[in-house]
Amino acid sequence: MLWGGILDLSTIDFPGKLCSVIFFAGCPFRCPYCQNHRLLSGGIKVGVDEIVEAVKRNYLIDGVCLTGGEPLAQDLEELLELLRRLKDLGLAVKIDTNGYYPEKLSKVLDLVDYVAMDFKTTPERYAELTGRGDSAERVLKSLEILANSGIEYEVRTTVVPTIIDGEEIEKISEVLSEFGVRKYVLQQFRNEDVLDEKLRNVEPYPKGYLLELGRIAKRNVPKVIVRCEGEEEV
Repeated sequence: MLWGGILDLSTIDFPGKLCSVIFFAGCPFRCPYCQNHRLLSGGIKVGVDEIVEAVKRNYLIDGVCLTGGEPLAQDLEELLELLRRLKDLGLAVKIDTNGYYPEKLSKVLDLVDYVAMDFKTTPERYAELTGRGDSAERVLKSLEILANSGIEYEVRTTVVPTIIDGEEIEKISEVLSEFGVRKYVLQQFRNEDVLDEKLRNVEPYPKGYLLELGRIAKRNVPKVIVRCEGEEEV
């Protein structure tokens, strides 16, 4: 597995849990606003044992969040072994995913307690934003799998000025409504050290505007949350 590091303790990465955050390297997307772009490639090759031992160092946690990069870009058998080992420790498991690997997603869900999946833009703009021509098709399939899984999940969009506006949020939320999504999160864009240097000069939307976008999304999705200097339900 391509290891990108670990954050021993987090109170914000897993709803209701005190968790460690495991970062994996590698991702099929090249989103211009990516803040973890140093994990797009590289990483340190490690075995499952090393990751489990790193997690076991922290006795305070009751959960683990797997993120990246893209955790589902890892070898499926190693990922399944890791998930089983984490569950054997009595830990709840959350996966952050971009939705590009629906087949892998369907195979890990029995070992996962919570999924946070990105929905970055409208389907017709996905290829432009991610650099992958088949990304919209795969993400929509992952959304279908989640919607039918019975697992707790959220769908989230990072609200990037010049990329996302009210019209875009309305279209995205309409798509989510078609799949029966019940929890949608709007995340404030942060401009520090993003992949596209031009976006480092773009100021994030203020909280008031994000709440306005949240009210647009709530026409279609029952629960809408804005993450900006904390978390607020619309």
